[in-house]
Amino acid sequence: MATGREIQRRMRSVRNIRQITKAMELIAVTRLRRAQQRVLASRPYSSKMRELIGEIATQAGANAGDDGMLHPLLERRPVTRVGVVLITSDRGLCGALNGNTLRAALQFSYRQQNGGKPVEFIVVGRKGMLGLRHTDFPLKSEFTAIGDYPSMVKTNPVARVAIQAFLAGEIDEAVIVFPKFVSTLKQEPTILPLLPIDPPPASSKASVPGQASAGHTGDLLHEPDPRTLLSQLLPRFVEVQVYQSILETVASEFSARMVAMRNATDNATELIKELQLGYNKARQATITREIIEVSSGAAAQGR
Repeated sequence: MATGREIQRRMRSVRNIRQITKAMELIAVTRLRRAQQRVLASRPYSSKMRELIGEIATQAGANAGDDGMLHPLLERRPVTRVGVVLITSDRGLCGALNGNTLRAALQFSYRQQNGGKPVEFIVVGRKGMLGLRHTDFPLKSEFTAIGDYPSMVKTNPVARVAIQAFLAGEIDEAVIVFPKFVSTLKQEPTILPLLPIDPPPASSKASVPGQASAGHTGDLLHEPDPRTLLSQLLPRFVEVQVYQSILETVASEFSARMVAMRNATDNATELIKELQLGYNKARQATITREIIEVSSGAAAQGR
């Protein structure tokens, strides 16, 4: 049985750890608020941009005739090579967030590989790089130190690498894997197609005579022409998709770290209670032993 001094030493260590986990929890809570605001603010922009591309692509396709493909990023070709953009965090201490994301990416990659489609990775985040170190998948590019509040200036190179690989024929399809921020307690590993771009069909809501329909833009005139607009919007759309995914990852990281540190703090508190109980028992045992020794000595002297 451990002595009272050993238990006190361990209690001090656990208290120090609890202070650290509590501080990390408070930091994660503060940063989560800002990260969550950025995610919620960017989602409507990304969704509206996809809808706009669908409208323009539909109109451009109707007016294109037999001119061929509207833009190379829309080209669908037989898939022989697949690119995976994997987004993880640079730091740990966020529970199973990175492990679940990496597992989803590897499961997808092994399915593609078993189907005869080689896979190569574009990795964002140090944890993703470390997770792929013991696999046979080649890494095309690696990006770290994006920051807690990244700007598109830092995230655009990730999208450009994927776009250049697709246009050069190095990959025929690209997906992006990231932890989607659902709520403070839930983050879902998500796999979304990135390239080629699949614009949604244009809105076909019927308009009321004499009134303009909010969802109907088929009669609008675009300036410049739709092809020129697509040449500018499509690369930008890929950049926005990557940026949105990185924002989702940052918010998921802070929420997962907050929960993990809160659980660690609670566990440390419970451990301190158990150690305190053990210390009290050890102290009582010591006192009882000393009383017995004194009583025994007094009895021996009285004989």
